[in-house]
Amino acid sequence: MPQKRSRQALFVLLLVAFLTPLCAYGQEVHEGGYSSLVVQNRKNFGTHEFGVALGTLPLDAFTKGLTVSGAYTLHFTEHIGWEVAQFTYSFPVDTALHDELNAFDLQPTPFEILEYFVMTNFLFKPVYWKGSWMNSNLIYGELFFLAGGGYGWFTRSSRPGVDIGAGFRVYGTSLVSIRFDARYMFYFDDTIFTDFNVMDELWVGLGGSLAF
Repeated sequence: MPQKRSRQALFVLLLVAFLTPLCAYGQEVHEGGYSSLVVQNRKNFGTHEFGVALGTLPLDAFTKGLTVSGAYTLHFTEHIGWEVAQFTYSFPVDTALHDELNAFDLQPTPFEILEYFVMTNFLFKPVYWKGSWMNSNLIYGELFFLAGGGYGWFTRSSRPGVDIGAGFRVYGTSLVSIRFDARYMFYFDDTIFTDFNVMDELWVGLGGSLAF
């Protein structure tokens, strides 16, 4: 009997020791459920954003695309925005595989190449972060996701399409930021209801933005 009471007492002590820091943590939480020491308002937020980017279309084994892009984005809140338009032009660059086929007097299968496209996207920004650079400067950034649609012009046709993607940005100042984007695009031709023919492309870009 004394041994059983000792085990019960030990259990109670361990339970108290475990719950004490949780209770202390709970006292630091706001009514909204967030710790006052962690969550802060966004320091950088602009309504109108203009961006430029250099990128690539890397999927084609024979011809890669080097791209230049321009975009305008309207931010409604700190978490939701609308990329009204992003226009991208691609410069084709033949790969070494293409040159190797030419050396044997062969030609690659004449796939269509994406030359330029324009897209519009819904933007969702759930994560805003703050970090330390070399323990001397604070840096700010955000993670975002997007989805939308648009139109693409290829070497022999033009097609409607949809895209999904994600990216992140790092703020240099309250107005200027550097951002990285990766977007997967699907383009459909006019036989979508009879012969499901989809051309997919990946666009990866790095650029800068000005917001105010």
